[in-house]
Amino acid sequence: MPPVPAYFTSRTAELEALDSAAAGREDASADRSPAVTVVVGPGGVGKTALAVTWAVRNAGRFPSGQLYADLRGFSPETAVPPEDALGAFLRALGVSPERVPVELAEQAALFRTTTAGMRLLLVVDNAISAAQVRPLIPASSGCVVVVTSRLRLDGLHAEGARFVDMAPLPEKHAVELLTRSVGESRVAGELSDVTTLAALCGRLPIALRVAGARLASRPTWPVARMVAELRDERLRLTKLSPVGEASLTATFDSSYSALSPHAARLYRLVSEYPGLTVEVGAAAAALRVSGTEAADGLQELADASLLEEIREGGYRFHDLVRLHARALPDDERFEVVPRIATWYLHRMTRANMVVIPMRWRVSTVRARYEDSPALFATGAEALEWLDERLPDIIAVLEETSALRQDELAWQLCEALWELFLYRKHYQLWIRTHEAGIAAAHRCAHAIAEARLRCQLARAYLDLGRFEAAESECLKAVELAKGAGSRHNESVALDQLGMAAQGRGDFERAVELFGQSLVIEGELGIDRGVAQRHRRIGEAFLQAGRTADAARHLRLGQELFKDIGDVKGEAELTLSLARIDARAGEITAAKRELERAAAVFDESGSAVYQSDVLVAFAEVAELEGDFGAARGHLIKALDLCGPTGGLRVERARARLAALDARRDHPQQPEPASGE
Repeated sequence: MPPVPAYFTSRTAELEALDSAAAGREDASADRSPAVTVVVGPGGVGKTALAVTWAVRNAGRFPSGQLYADLRGFSPETAVPPEDALGAFLRALGVSPERVPVELAEQAALFRTTTAGMRLLLVVDNAISAAQVRPLIPASSGCVVVVTSRLRLDGLHAEGARFVDMAPLPEKHAVELLTRSVGESRVAGELSDVTTLAALCGRLPIALRVAGARLASRPTWPVARMVAELRDERLRLTKLSPVGEASLTATFDSSYSALSPHAARLYRLVSEYPGLTVEVGAAAAALRVSGTEAADGLQELADASLLEEIREGGYRFHDLVRLHARALPDDERFEVVPRIATWYLHRMTRANMVVIPMRWRVSTVRARYEDSPALFATGAEALEWLDERLPDIIAVLEETSALRQDELAWQLCEALWELFLYRKHYQLWIRTHEAGIAAAHRCAHAIAEARLRCQLARAYLDLGRFEAAESECLKAVELAKGAGSRHNESVALDQLGMAAQGRGDFERAVELFGQSLVIEGELGIDRGVAQRHRRIGEAFLQAGRTADAARHLRLGQELFKDIGDVKGEAELTLSLARIDARAGEITAAKRELERAAAVFDESGSAVYQSDVLVAFAEVAELEGDFGAARGHLIKALDLCGPTGGLRVERARARLAALDARRDHPQQPEPASGE
């Protein structure tokens, strides 16, 4: 065996997996085949170190001895044929050179005969195929074979092989390896930089050992200096190449050279994808191939340990592998981000058409799918798809914006509306819309800029930042009027009304809602008219003008029913239930809220579900059931608390006021109608 590497760290789970495989075969007395375990992972992840360390620690379990062979499978020009390895094994077992057969089949037969009844450990390192390994497997059930490879070697499953996947070290253990190799006293005051260095090394043991060795041989260097050197992605692989040994670049080159032409092209182009998780559809868009072709190529890369499959149809590059792929020449790579951005835009649009089918959009992509079957069965399913991919969508949007692909950037931003409206990712909402507005402005698309300013204003309204919301809406009104976009003008007026209502100026709010209602009516947008009646009704209700509120809310309710907008009707029902409850119609109010709750339970939005619970709390409070009211508010905060914003502040204030009333019965009731 080669020597155990210095500073071998962690890998407890992998060592236990090897223990389990060996123990399982020892217990299987009826099974006459040896235990075979394949350790799979990318180059530099520490497969050989694991296998050798386990072998040395378990030498006593194998009284017949240990055999080691490096098959050099990822050095195609010097890969070891199985007959060469087998000949070496036979000679090591005492077979004289002149008795070693020339033909592989005869060698294998002699090997099985020689090892019969032995308790032998074989470590077969750097194998490239099952065919290279299969002749090296002895016949005795007392033997154990540990194979390492960057490929899965599925063909060995027929030999009863188990598979142990190796990933980069967890952050804690990567930091531990660096600390041990450099010295604890040396890095005692630089833990943050050590953690950063571990990340820049991709937590690959080979890179961590190189970084540690460079620091250890340069005692005056602070860790921060090494961090600064590795921040330059163009030089990182070179800096992490061991002196006098195969470089990381060469390690990855050998894996790349074994790929089919299709997988090699996929490797080069998909490396340009700015997100974390590459899925089949995005890869197909990047290469302009079918989904089946993309799936086959991605699986080949995963089998070669150049990608990690993190879920069905979803793959991820290791950071250093991505750098290697990006350094490979391919003129087509400059088209990748726009292609993937276009794919996301179409998927997002089709998801949004399920979440809010009747919403007006500036982007014309929707028109392509008017007569297409829905891509998702429910709005909740569509929202889940959008939410799961949000980090990747944002990465694509920001890269698209940086590349000045402005038409794509603002459309991606507009397509985030449904997700942000339902899930309230406020920080990301603001960040993405600042980028989207800048993109729309650069390509002089006033209507798109007005639309995005209104979308941004809604985030500010939800956060209670009314001045910021008004500023965006006033700019949107100016842009909309200049571009002749009555629809955008109406939306901006509506949100100016919401800002006025938030500040307590109900008269001004009703005036602005009324102006917007007129425009919606002139444009023939029934849903918009219904929404504005709802807004006016809610403002009147908050101002204490219950009769006027009920009139507008009933008008809105009828319109929502006529156009089949069940969610819009459910939102409006919350206010009607409050009116009924204040009039003493508790049973009717509860019945209305239960209908609304059924709609929002299917919406996929915890925020809307929390709105119903707050309304239930108000009804319970009016009924005198303060325990139930408190329970509803606590559930509402559990649902919407993580989102933050004005909605959460109001629910907390209501709960605090309720608790104060319980402790001090003479306290006045909290304000209602929010």
